[in-house]
Amino acid sequence: MSQPETVLVVGASGFVGRTLCQVLLDRGYQVIAASRTGHHLPAGVVHQPLADLNGAIDWLPLLHGVSHVVYLAARVHVMNDELSDPLSAYRALNTAAPVALARAAAPAGVHRFVYLSSVKVNGEASVRPLTEDDLPVPTDSYGQSKWEAEQQLLILGAQTGLSVSILRPPLVYGPGVKANFLQLAWAVARGVPLPLAAVQNARSMVYVGNLADAIAFMLGTSSTSGQVFFVTDGQDLSTPDVVRGLAQSLGRSARLWPLSVSALKLAGQLLGRQAMVQRLTDSLQVDSARLRRLGWQPPFTAQEGLSATVRALVTPQPTAQPWRLTIRQRVYLKGRRVTEPLLAGVLLLWLLPVLLLIALGIRVTSPGPVLFLQTRAGRGHRPYTIFKFRTMRAGAPELSTEDMRRQGLSLVTPFGAFLRRTSLDELPQLLNVVRGEMSFVGPRPALLTQIPVLSGRAAHGVDQLPPGITGLAQVTGRDDLADEEKVKRDVTYLRHVDLLTDLLIVWSTLRSVFRGRGTY
Repeated sequence: MSQPETVLVVGASGFVGRTLCQVLLDRGYQVIAASRTGHHLPAGVVHQPLADLNGAIDWLPLLHGVSHVVYLAARVHVMNDELSDPLSAYRALNTAAPVALARAAAPAGVHRFVYLSSVKVNGEASVRPLTEDDLPVPTDSYGQSKWEAEQQLLILGAQTGLSVSILRPPLVYGPGVKANFLQLAWAVARGVPLPLAAVQNARSMVYVGNLADAIAFMLGTSSTSGQVFFVTDGQDLSTPDVVRGLAQSLGRSARLWPLSVSALKLAGQLLGRQAMVQRLTDSLQVDSARLRRLGWQPPFTAQEGLSATVRALVTPQPTAQPWRLTIRQRVYLKGRRVTEPLLAGVLLLWLLPVLLLIALGIRVTSPGPVLFLQTRAGRGHRPYTIFKFRTMRAGAPELSTEDMRRQGLSLVTPFGAFLRRTSLDELPQLLNVVRGEMSFVGPRPALLTQIPVLSGRAAHGVDQLPPGITGLAQVTGRDDLADEEKVKRDVTYLRHVDLLTDLLIVWSTLRSVFRGRGTY
């Protein structure tokens, strides 16, 4: 019996990587997942912790016995990226790292190397379906770094004999997707009326299951060597079509109402969301016939992909049992709701000189507003606006702290770093407590896009509590915790919520603040 081939998947912890690992296991490959974390990897995958890809890495130990390599890791596109030299940051992860890996793979006996590029190599819009022969016209640092990686990898393959194949997917969606598609799917799942009925565009997309299948196909054939391929579901959809498909999966009608595209773009300019509106209204089509001519066919239809995506948002965890508050806990929480706004109001008046000094420090040290306003999920996941002192440069993307770390973004100002270290940036949330939107102690305020956290909380009943300025998860790990662990600690707090628990958490918070660690 022949020994199964081994595939090294770099960047395996993302939602594409996790799906690919399972597909490869199902096809009989041995899979080594090289990533920072081993969370969510399928059973049977061998995890190899991976250092920061922005630095030099010795790839040879990871390549021992490896037959094929798939490079998925990337510093993803960020709207309004304000780094002083964004192209260098993108090149480090998207160009230099995969080229160094391929250079080490060739003499190590690796047969095939698949690089996941992006349609952004060809730009942001099209007037006709693009082909692989069209001239690349990247419009941002992300697309430029991907294009440079493609060229260098294909040249290296020709020089060394390493079989290099490039995939340029358009928008990738599926369970675990983030960014604009997640927000759109979440809005449809919540029944939010969307002003998109007048949009008449066409977008190529690829379901993550189809993308993983295409990668596995390329590993099994030599006919893709030295070539670039688009990969799609084979059915282009307009934005209203996507909304209708998501709604159909939930057994409901799409809630669409017409607003002209010009009005949408004007609203995008006024709200600073031009790029998001452009993606919702413009067309971007690609032709994946080249890959299909080699024998690949997508195993899932677009509707099947949309159904899997939206159902992952609304399907509760089957093993979760929502916690029912005891009578004593309900009495305590009702009393807390009465007293906390009064106490928060007193603290705001008492701390007013400190608040004014901090506001002055922010205005003097960096341009932009004093306060950072963002929509978060409150009690029952009802959205509310959280108030914090601004600690990042103006125009920073609306990502969670952990997502920024994962993408190598460092946008915190020097004064903002001090505010975070001392947790003084949290003081404006006293106003949220006065308004009854938050409590002094509770679950960490989550973004509406943090679906795994919100779904886990809802399944366990944590959403019956208001978010807190501090909490158990905040003082015992915060952004260093995996989503499941955050939910687990929220559940622990829910089951033990009482005056003593709150006092202990407040005491732990004060100790962290006075020691200069904050609650980050």
